[in-house]
Amino acid sequence: MLDSESPTKSPMKTGESATRATTRDRLAAASLWLPVVILSVTATLWSRRLPAELPVEWLGNEGGAFRSTAVFSGITGTFALFAAVAGIIALAGVAATIRPWLVLVAGMVGGSATAAWLVAAGFGLAGEPMPASAVPWMVALVLAAASYGVVPYLLSSRQRRVRLGDAAAGVPLGVGEAGAWFTTIRVRVFGVFAAVSTLAAAVIAVLLVPRDAVGASAAIVALLLVAAGFLVFSRLRVSVDHRGLRVVSSLFRFPIAHVELNRIVSARSAELRAAEWGGWGYRVMPGRTAIVVSGRRGILVERDNGTHFAVTVPNPDLPVALLTTLVSR
Repeated sequence: MLDSESPTKSPMKTGESATRATTRDRLAAASLWLPVVILSVTATLWSRRLPAELPVEWLGNEGGAFRSTAVFSGITGTFALFAAVAGIIALAGVAATIRPWLVLVAGMVGGSATAAWLVAAGFGLAGEPMPASAVPWMVALVLAAASYGVVPYLLSSRQRRVRLGDAAAGVPLGVGEAGAWFTTIRVRVFGVFAAVSTLAAAVIAVLLVPRDAVGASAAIVALLLVAAGFLVFSRLRVSVDHRGLRVVSSLFRFPIAHVELNRIVSARSAELRAAEWGGWGYRVMPGRTAIVVSGRRGILVERDNGTHFAVTVPNPDLPVALLTTLVSR
């Protein structure tokens, strides 16, 4: 077991996690140009075969000005182009915090615009008006094409700005020596919330259930589940050893989170503000998860897929140093 003294720190200054675009981010941005290519190539190849007006009654008002092939191709092409440009903007460091969401929305716009063009152009090439029965299906197809945004979203690396502490230099361990660290975190306020929820369930059971009140049973179950949730996080055991970083509920004895050692790229101490991580408790956000229960400092690890996991602990320097040593082995 390691003692509670802080390890020696390197001269690296406090800063933020890297926000530079990775290869995955560039691939995500590149994928947004596929709708532009499809739309441009098809519009060029079909330009002589397409009629002057397209059957776009499914857009409402008999298509209006959108019936013009030139106008419709220009509008859909512009939307697809703007979506691709948004992907380039997403590569900037200042956009790191919203990068996955930005490419998701851009992909939805580009996919929908391309689908709308292909549907209208397809009926135009056929030389037949769109039957009324096909209109709902065409609209559904265009909306479904918005799911293309999932492609760049999954490709993006989910980087986030995080306030980092100084990098720990590690702890001295022998060749055959295995270090281990753990701490128990007690969150009394969660215990109070659990007691209040349980008491409320008991009151409902005594006063309302005998009267067959509507929803009383469901309210009792909901309150008891809420109480159980608070109890899970009222006492946590955080440990660092050869298995990696683990968070276990001390009361219920089951793991809440586990980041295996071979998946950890780096570990740092960090300032974890609840407001920046979605609030108190177990928080899941795009590209990062955290257990924020006590204090404002904690352990932040980066996984090999570019995502982050963080947990608040009273003195994170020692476990971070141990993780640094174990990961480097």
